[in-house]
Amino acid sequence: MNKQTHKLWGAAFTGEPSDAVIAFTAGRDVASVPPADEKLLPYDLWVNKAHCVMLAKTGIIPATDAGKILSGLTELEKMVTVGKFTLDPAKEDVHTNIETWLTEKFGIDVAGKLHTARSRNDQIVTDMKLYMRDQTLLYIDHTLVLAKVLIGLSEQYKNTPFPGFTHRQHAMVTTFGHICAGFALMIIRDIERFQHWFTLHNLSPLGNAVAYGTSFPVDKSLTAKLLGFDGPDLNSMDAITNHWEPEADLAFDIIILMNHLSLIAETLILLATQEFGMVKLADQCSTGSSMMPQKKNPDPLEVMKGKTGFAQGQLVSLLSMGKGNFIGYNRDSQWTKYIIMDLVSECELAPIVLAGVISTMTVNTDVMVSWCHKGFIGATTLMEQLVSELHIPMRKAKILVEQAIKVNSSGDVVTGQNLGVSQAQVASWQDPATIISLTKSFGGPGVHSMKTSLKKLKKKLMSQKTWFIKKQKEKLTAETMLKTFIASLTCLKGGE
Repeated sequence: MNKQTHKLWGAAFTGEPSDAVIAFTAGRDVASVPPADEKLLPYDLWVNKAHCVMLAKTGIIPATDAGKILSGLTELEKMVTVGKFTLDPAKEDVHTNIETWLTEKFGIDVAGKLHTARSRNDQIVTDMKLYMRDQTLLYIDHTLVLAKVLIGLSEQYKNTPFPGFTHRQHAMVTTFGHICAGFALMIIRDIERFQHWFTLHNLSPLGNAVAYGTSFPVDKSLTAKLLGFDGPDLNSMDAITNHWEPEADLAFDIIILMNHLSLIAETLILLATQEFGMVKLADQCSTGSSMMPQKKNPDPLEVMKGKTGFAQGQLVSLLSMGKGNFIGYNRDSQWTKYIIMDLVSECELAPIVLAGVISTMTVNTDVMVSWCHKGFIGATTLMEQLVSELHIPMRKAKILVEQAIKVNSSGDVVTGQNLGVSQAQVASWQDPATIISLTKSFGGPGVHSMKTSLKKLKKKLMSQKTWFIKKQKEKLTAETMLKTFIASLTCLKGGE
């Protein structure tokens, strides 16, 4: 009782919420957001180094000067890593901060050559592409984890009857595994969208200068390789003018993902209520009340829905930024940086948090099965079997079953003597296990269908994992190539 109070709830909990859950639900309540250009520091350093190497290799600046600049950039990078370099607001942006530091160290006769054959226009667009590329890979990494969890749950409960709903009312019997497989397919499709971002935007704009190229003989293919891009872009005006489009595409990808996560979250919130009682969320993925002792709230899932609404508003802002641009650089596009960074940071933990909720929750299969005997949920399959076995029109069979439901409207299953088959057969065709065994359509909850679809889902997931590893290796290859060039040039830097 003498312990210091760190939060206003939790004595009834058997486990502490994870750090990810706390960070996700607390948001900005007690944590500050770093300056946007602070996040760009490692990317601007990378761009500066690649550009400097290119200037030396093309003979645009002397190799000895390039060596000095590169040694300075390497030193500065180490300072950034250990937190010994901070951005000075008086120096306007990350680009000016870095160039000023180099100028103070080497003088303008050396450091002043770094900005040859480029503008801050192509510099910031390149920085942002590198930042968004990393964030895209981060989202893919997190969604791969979630998809794997969902496929595992689908495999585990592929034969567990579950009430399917339409209009929030009992519809037809399915399986809990079938529902989870549907969720997994949504997430796998989200990963495909993130992959497509690379197809559209993993091209280097460095060397476009203000938007119309440069008279210096720059080697855009070299800088593209050193930055891990698939190649240089094809038009110097395009990327500078549309300094909102890669941001909007990434935002759209995140929002579709968040819509899917919100859908899953809402489903789990309902299934976890005392009224449904089909799942129980772990204490590690719940939070309490400052007043009510008994409360264990699904806050992470509710926050997921809230962040989804926030994200959608950000996309509208990004689209608005792009609609009124004139050709070339427009300063209003600077605000796209703040918008996409806010969106990315708000939502990046969502797939991991949801994976944690799902992997730790308890599933009550008995309750799921019991709901498959309520609300005339077997009526549709009964109707279909009457059509198949008695060879009567579907519309006539539907009327017969509707009439039987009307007679027994206070019940949960169809009974009646006027269906042309025995009562035992009527009951059998409404049994949840029988319904699942009778479901033949591909993509449905039938045994053969689930076996095939799960196999295909696992294959898709493995392919996406392989793609993700390949992209990580491509980035590492680019960084290694750049380090080799830097090593060869810094040995030529001569005296200070």
